[in-house]
Amino acid sequence: MNRNHRLQTFEREGRRENLAQVIKGVKSYIRTLSNHGIAYPTKIVFFTLQGEGPMLAYTQLGGLSVDIIAVMFPATYAVTLKDGRSYPPPMPDGVRKFFNGVGIPIISARLPFDEIAGAESHNREMLLLKDTLSVFGGSMPLAIQAVLQATDSGLIPAGEEVIAVTGDTALLVTASTTRDFLSKTCGLMINDIICKPRNFSISRPKPKTQEPANTSLVVADPARTIEGTPPETV
Repeated sequence: MNRNHRLQTFEREGRRENLAQVIKGVKSYIRTLSNHGIAYPTKIVFFTLQGEGPMLAYTQLGGLSVDIIAVMFPATYAVTLKDGRSYPPPMPDGVRKFFNGVGIPIISARLPFDEIAGAESHNREMLLLKDTLSVFGGSMPLAIQAVLQATDSGLIPAGEEVIAVTGDTALLVTASTTRDFLSKTCGLMINDIICKPRNFSISRPKPKTQEPANTSLVVADPARTIEGTPPETV
């Protein structure tokens, strides 16, 4: 059956510019499925920095029978500022109390694609996964990891269709555990892209000036690490 869904794109990456529109897009997507007699996903998995997205979704999606799950960076995560300083972005106590009061579970643990000290081969493979998913947008790896985390935690059954959301991206995903992520028989699948940035203004910004072509050979450092996406997108 034709779902009559039209992909929504944003001109820029970022939570501040797009979060409200992402949630509106999710609401419209669910209503489109319902209007066509199609069972819609009953779970929404948010990757969130400090809880803003799940809070807004709870108020905006009232009346729809959906459960919201909040997935966060691990407790050891720190945001690095432009001046080199870093700080951990804790969830405000008021937000945590709100989640506890309305029954929104919070997952904060090591992310599936995070590196392991001393496991260089593993780290290169995880970096390749993140870089590959990032061609669809800077926060795409986090949306996928959020679903893996929720499935590993037992909050989502493997094989269930759920909506994965970040500050600027929303997807319909068939869930799987981290172990089976790439399995051809029971692995994770991206079934629909509900909305995403069209231009990767944060994760892959265009250079301000065009530099002369460099004909010398440049070898990438295989040991480089990334967090997956700038915090502005979640």
